[in-house]
Amino acid sequence: MKTPVTTATVRVRPGRRADHPLSKAKFAAFNSGIVHAATYRRDLEALRAARPESVRIDIGWGAEWIGHERTISEPSADGFRYDFSELDEIGALLNDLGIRPCWSYCYVPSPYQLRGGDWRDLAEDDGGWVDMISAYVEGARDRGVTVGYHEVYNEPDLRDERTGEAVFFGGDLDDYLGLYRSAATAIRKADPDTPVGGPALASVLANEHWIPAFLDLVTTENLPLDFFSFHHYGTHSVGTALDKVLGHLESRPELADVEIHLNEYNSYPVDYPLGGLQDTHHLAAAMLADFATLLATPGLTKVSWAQFLDSGHGNYSGMVDIDGRPKPILSAYVFYQTMPVDRCVLELDGPDGVGGLAGIADGRLAVALWNRSSRRAELRLDTGDGRYDAAVVRRIDAEHDGTEAERSPAERHWTFDVPRGGVVLLELTGPAGDPARPAGTVRKVRHRYTGRRTSAWADLDEATTTFRLGTASDPQAVPVIAADLTNCGPSITVTGRLTDADGSAVTQGSLTVRLDGPMTSQELELGPDLATADLASFGAAGDVRVTVALRGAPAHTFAVVELG
Repeated sequence: MKTPVTTATVRVRPGRRADHPLSKAKFAAFNSGIVHAATYRRDLEALRAARPESVRIDIGWGAEWIGHERTISEPSADGFRYDFSELDEIGALLNDLGIRPCWSYCYVPSPYQLRGGDWRDLAEDDGGWVDMISAYVEGARDRGVTVGYHEVYNEPDLRDERTGEAVFFGGDLDDYLGLYRSAATAIRKADPDTPVGGPALASVLANEHWIPAFLDLVTTENLPLDFFSFHHYGTHSVGTALDKVLGHLESRPELADVEIHLNEYNSYPVDYPLGGLQDTHHLAAAMLADFATLLATPGLTKVSWAQFLDSGHGNYSGMVDIDGRPKPILSAYVFYQTMPVDRCVLELDGPDGVGGLAGIADGRLAVALWNRSSRRAELRLDTGDGRYDAAVVRRIDAEHDGTEAERSPAERHWTFDVPRGGVVLLELTGPAGDPARPAGTVRKVRHRYTGRRTSAWADLDEATTTFRLGTASDPQAVPVIAADLTNCGPSITVTGRLTDADGSAVTQGSLTVRLDGPMTSQELELGPDLATADLASFGAAGDVRVTVALRGAPAHTFAVVELG
């Protein structure tokens, strides 16, 4: 009996921009602290190919099952002696790849445990634990590690559903609030420049009451909070959890600068046995479909996929398996990460579950298509007008893991037979200009939101220091985006433009670029036409903060600011 086939028609419109660019900063990664430095070294090439913006790790100090080889903290004649070398090794490796470490500081080494407790239980006086974290943060750069994000603890709300026993943190909500008060303050003092956040909630749906309590503490006591973090597993309920978080932040305009990080996420609910469904091509299709959905939620700043590397201990959800072999999902992630940032319109006429993304750059068009419908699909693709010389097709299905490249001359029309759960990745290439060079190294990116449930968006492509902003259907709520740059050259060139989806100049609205250096500041207002300013006085000092705002433009305006 033949498997029923359905047909879908897909048309790419390369000359028409689509809202929500294919951001490389939005989709980061998460690894368990169980994964040690030797595994990172073994899987270096997978990390290099994927190059997530950051890797979050619940570092697990004090938990025996994490398996640290060296004692983190032990009493000494003058207080405590620390050994941070294992974490530093991972941090330095990530830094060398251009990846930001995000450290979730947890759990409790024996010197700081409650009498009769274990690695989950802090002593009533948390001062020793906070001093340990402060010592790590204060000396990290001197030891060769630049941390991207500091997070206070991991899933303090999580309880076993059957027994009610604490899973990671033995205290209650009030205990965590006290810990955040002490630790976040100490971290900010030790490192004034790097984002600090929490509480890394395990379940928004079960423990929503933690959110207002936590935000009340932060606002009432003016505590450091650069990002609110939470976790969720499973596509079907993530929208509900995310809407609750967005709602709580939206009701507090005084927290407009606080980003939202979903820093543990997987399309599948937690059940990842060795060789389970998560190891198949189906999860690659689910991830790409989720990426498309989450891109359309600009109020969610960052998503860390759980996990990048298999950790074992009953959890095999990585993109690389426990023995170092890549899974099909890695091919999908790497392809997304290498797609052009500028997104173009993709029109699809077909059954529910068939979807796609398309990105375009000078001399390059990349298209990702997936079939999550209930049957095989014949996808008839029209890539639109364009001059391309060559094509590469990669397939992800039961017989293909996405690593084999099928090369051919470029064509406009393609037909793909895609099984249920399958993915097709197509790249067309032709003559291209010289790649853009960044104006400096991005140290930190910040957003300021005027609305959390908005469709308006702002993104920074760090590889080229190109800011992209869009009004979408909500012109009044475009986020302001800022970046701290280091290692700038002797001058900075700022080029900006405002266009509609078809590339025609937009004459309404203002595109403002502010540059703040150590000695001077300047604000530029870029008009509807191509505008360039050469700022020789800013790059000389090496450090510049750049803030970009789009105001007063009509719906579906696209703004670009390039620094060179």
